[in-house]
Parts: sequence; C-alpha cells; structure tokens
Amino acid sequence: MQSSLRIKTCFRNGITEIEDAFYTSPYKVMHPFHDGKHSDIMMMAASAGLLGGDHFSLNLDFGAKSDATFLSQSYEKVFNTDGKIASKNITINVGEEAKVCYMPYPAIPFAGSHYQSRAKVQIDPSAIFIYADIFTCGRTGMGEFFSMDMFQSKSQFYVGDKLVFADHTLIDPHKFDYTKIGFWQNYTHNGMMFIYSPKEEILDNLKMAIREKCKDMDGVTGVSHAEKGLVVRTLAMRGETIWDFFESIRDFYIQKM
Repeated sequence: MQSSLRIKTCFRNGITEIEDAFYTSPYKVMHPFHDGKHSDIMMMAASAGLLGGDHFSLNLDFGAKSDATFLSQSYEKVFNTDGKIASKNITINVGEEAKVCYMPYPAIPFAGSHYQSRAKVQIDPSAIFIYADIFTCGRTGMGEFFSMDMFQSKSQFYVGDKLVFADHTLIDPHKFDYTKIGFWQNYTHNGMMFIYSPKEEILDNLKMAIREKCKDMDGVTGVSHAEKGLVVRTLAMRGETIWDFFESIRDFYIQKM
C-alpha cells in the first residue's frame, strides 16, 4: 500500500494553523490543538501498523513563524513483512523564524520485519527545531529481542544549504549480537534527538542542563555538538523513559527560548 500525508502550516492572526493538508488512507490529521500561538498537530492512522510492501510518505512544511509540535497518535508497529520491506520517507521544511518540534511515538519492529526510514530536514538558519527518533529492539513483552530481519533509519539535517548532521542507525541481528558490550547490552530502547538553535550560547547552556538531567535518567545518555546543533543519544528499558526524558529537554529548551 502506498500512502501519503502532506501538511503545510502558516502563522496567521496570532495562531499557527494548517494552511493546506492532503492525506490518503489509512492516515489523517486531527484538528490542531491550539495554545496561544502554539499548535499541536497529531497524525492518526486507521491501520494497526505497517506490512510488507507498505510505503508511507510524510511531507511537513512549516511556514515562517509557525510554532508547532508534530505528534503521532500511538506507537508505530512494523509487522512481519514476509521477506518484503516496509518503508517511510520523511521530508520536513522549517521556515524562517519558525519554532518546530517533531516528536512522534516510538517504532516497534516485530519479529521478521524489515523496515527502512529516511528523513531529510531543511531548517532556516533563523528557526528553532527539535527532532526525536525512538525505537525498540522488538516486542519485549512477547519475548522478541532483536528478532527483526533488519531495521534501518537514516536522517539528514540541513541548515540553509549546509549539511550539519547525518545519522544512520542500522540494526542487522543476522550479523551482530546487540546484547554485547559496546552495543545495546541489556537495554531495549534507543533514542536520538537533534536540537538546533541559531544561538550557540543557548545550546551550550542546554548541553550542560542535559548532562545534569542524565544523572536522574534511568538509562545511558550522551550529548554532544554537531556541526550546528546538539545531538542526544540514549538507551533505556522503556520507551516512556526516553520519551519523558526527551519531553523534559524540549520543555526546558522552549522555556529558554
């Protein structure tokens, strides 16, 4: 199944609104939840998850001065793809002086699944942007630990016309034992967060604050500078642990801005 969802926002009359939207089954978008000039935009899906051969194209265009958070309704399940590939292509454009957070719920690769995700993000140098990518090693409650065929996630972040950070996560259980030291060890959930601000001093302060927050986080976390922006990596035993941790970073960052 080929599916797509496209959203374009604008800042009008003191509110961030959806200016244009297009989507095909099983995806749709809820009416935004407004809080002052900020809006939460939630994607919904009528299907239970992705199957072999499914491809989902997500295009988000946040107009100048938009203030928005993009969310998903629930965890993204990738079922046994039966030798095929389930894929997702994400394109995000963050306009001038926009303030955007992309924070969907984690992906869960079932046993026998092959999943590929590609994201390309174009950020105006004057904008503020947060991107989160969280996934699990499988349905741990069902005893599935690294039972997928393959999980692959590629992300590229451009500020202006310059590539400032690229991430490639590849999980191939047929080649590697991810429970060893230097890999995931006993952890089951992985999270990556990219944060961009045009103000370097804000990022320096945020890096120190994140390192303090790490002391109370039930997992392993690191934070470092990219060419522009910050990158946070974390391992934990629960998706909610990483989600709550990333949410606390987002809230702290937005308050400083």
